[in-house]
Amino acid sequence: MRVRKLTCGLLTLLLASAAVGCQGLSGEGKKEYGFSFREISEEAGITFVHEKAQFDRKVDNIMPWLVSTGAGVAVGDYNGDGWMDLYFVNSRKGSKNALFQNNGDGTFTDVADQLGLADINHDGISETAVWFDFDNSGYPSLFVGAWGRSKLFKNNGDGTFTDITDQAGVGYKGYVSKAITLDYNRDGYLDLYLGNYFHERNDLWNLTTTKIMHDDFERARNGGPNVLYRNNGDGTFTDVSKELNVDDTGWTLATGSADINNDGWPDIYNANDFGPDVLYLNQEGKGFTTVVQHAGIGDDTFKGMNVDFADLFHDGNLAFYISNVSKRRYILEGNQLWHQDANGTFVDRAEKLGINIAGFSWGAKFFDADNSGNFSLMVTNGFISASKERDYWFDLGTLATTPGDVIEDARNWPTFGDKSLSGYEQKHLFYNDGSGGTFPDIAQDVGITFLEDSRGVAAVDLFNRGVLDLVFANQGGAARVYRNEPKTGNNWIKLKLEGTTPSNRDAVGTRVIFEVNGIRTIMERDGGNSHGAQSDPRLHFGLGTAEKVDKLTIRWPSGRVEEFHNVPANQVLELKEKAAPITTSKQ
Repeated sequence: MRVRKLTCGLLTLLLASAAVGCQGLSGEGKKEYGFSFREISEEAGITFVHEKAQFDRKVDNIMPWLVSTGAGVAVGDYNGDGWMDLYFVNSRKGSKNALFQNNGDGTFTDVADQLGLADINHDGISETAVWFDFDNSGYPSLFVGAWGRSKLFKNNGDGTFTDITDQAGVGYKGYVSKAITLDYNRDGYLDLYLGNYFHERNDLWNLTTTKIMHDDFERARNGGPNVLYRNNGDGTFTDVSKELNVDDTGWTLATGSADINNDGWPDIYNANDFGPDVLYLNQEGKGFTTVVQHAGIGDDTFKGMNVDFADLFHDGNLAFYISNVSKRRYILEGNQLWHQDANGTFVDRAEKLGINIAGFSWGAKFFDADNSGNFSLMVTNGFISASKERDYWFDLGTLATTPGDVIEDARNWPTFGDKSLSGYEQKHLFYNDGSGGTFPDIAQDVGITFLEDSRGVAAVDLFNRGVLDLVFANQGGAARVYRNEPKTGNNWIKLKLEGTTPSNRDAVGTRVIFEVNGIRTIMERDGGNSHGAQSDPRLHFGLGTAEKVDKLTIRWPSGRVEEFHNVPANQVLELKEKAAPITTSKQ
C-alpha cells in the first residue's frame, strides 16, 4: 500500500467504477463470489460484550422491549497513526465502554480505561457515539450520546482526553438514540444533531408514571424532540433546534445527513419508529423546510430504524435506504430505498431490487464489498432472541388492534416474559453485481452466518489493505469483526480528506465525483450515518480492473472545486483543500 499526500494543486486524482463479474459456480453448483468474510474477533483481541440496561421494576412486563437498544460502534483514528480504532458503547449502569486501539499488526488493545473513556455509565447509559474534530485541531474528539446525560470528550492530541461537557454546553439529558455531525451552515465548524427516542420528562430508572410509550403504532409524535447544537467556533455549542425547525418529536432511532437535493447544503433525514419519517431540506444554513409528503416520503407510517446514502445508480442522485420491520404472517412493511427520479419525485425502488425484506432490520450500510465500483448493502437485524418456542408477535398484534387499550401506558402491554420477538435472524448482505437487476442475499455464502440480535454495522479498512471489513455491534452480546478476504485482483483508491478554512477540517460534507471508464459516481464524506455505527471516515472506492481514476472532482464544504486527472490505483491519497479562490459552479 502506498500513501501519498496531494495538497490541492497537484496532479489530478481519482475515481472509478469498472464493475467486473466476480461470481461463478463451484463444482457442487454453489455460487462463489470474489470475496468472503472470516470472523477474527478473538484473534484480533476484540473481546467486547455489550450489556443491557435495567429500568424501574414498574415496567417489568415489557422490560425486554425497553432494553432492546444501545449496542453501537464508532470508527475513528483517535491518535492519528493512520490505523482505524473502534469505540464500543455499553448500556448498563456501571458497565464500561471500550476503545480498541489498532496496533497496526492485526491486533487491538483496549485503552479506554487509561484514557478516561470507559467508566462513564453512571448518570446515564451510552447509546451512541461519534468521532468529530469540533475544534479543527487535527484530532477527533468523542461525543457519547446517552439515555441520561450525554458527554463530550476533547481529544488533547497528546494521547489524553478531557471531559468538557459542561463548558461546551452539550450535556443534553434525555434519550439519544443517534448522534451525527454536519456543518449545516458551512461556517467551518462541525455541528451536532441528536435523534431522540423517549421524551426527556421521563426517568426510566425512577418512573412517576407508566405512560411512557408511543401513543400510536403508525403516527406517534410524542417522542423526545431532536436537538441541533450549533458549533459557535469557540469551544461552545448553542441549541438552535426550534429556531431552525428541526426539533422533530417522532421516535427517532436513526438520523443521517447528506446533500440530497444537490444544492451544496447538507440536508437531514430522520428515520422514526412508529412513523412518519421526516426529511429536512437545508435552506442555505438559515433554516430547514420539511419535504412535502406527496414527494413520496414522510407519510410511510413504518418503523424506521436506519438511514444511509449512496449513488447506487451512478446518476448523481443519492439513494437512501431506510430499514423497517418485516415478519411474515404478522407485518410486511418492507425496507425502503428512496431515489429521486427525473421529475424530482422520490420513488421507493427497494422491492424491485429485492432489498426490501430483511427481517426486523436495524443498522444498514452501503459499501463496495469487492472493489467493483458498485455499492452492496449490509443489513443487520434481530429484535429479541429468547425462547425458541414462545413468541410475542401474537400478543403484540392483539395489543395493536384491540380498541380501548391505551398503548402509551406500559401497564396495558402483555407481559413479555421469556418470549422472543423476531429473534435469531440471519443477517443480509445484498450483493450488487452492477447488472442493474436484483441484489441477491449472499451473506451466508460469504461467511456471515451469526444470529445474534445486531444493531450497528461499520464498514472499515481495519488493516489498510484496500478492502472494507465489517464490524458488528450486537445487543447483549459479543461484538463481531469480519475480515474481508478478496479473491480478485480488483483495484481501489482511498481518500483521506482534510478541509481548510472556511471548510471544517474533517471535510464532512465534501462531495467527490469519481469518473472511471465513462462512469461517474458521487460519494460524500458523512458525519456518522447509519443506526448503531460510524464507519471509516476515509472514502473508499473500488475501480474494478481499471488502473487509474480518469478524473476526480472534489467539491469542498467551502464551495471550492478541485480536479485531478489520471490518478493511479491502489493507494491512500491524503488530500488537503487548497486555499484558492472559491469556484461557485454547482456539481
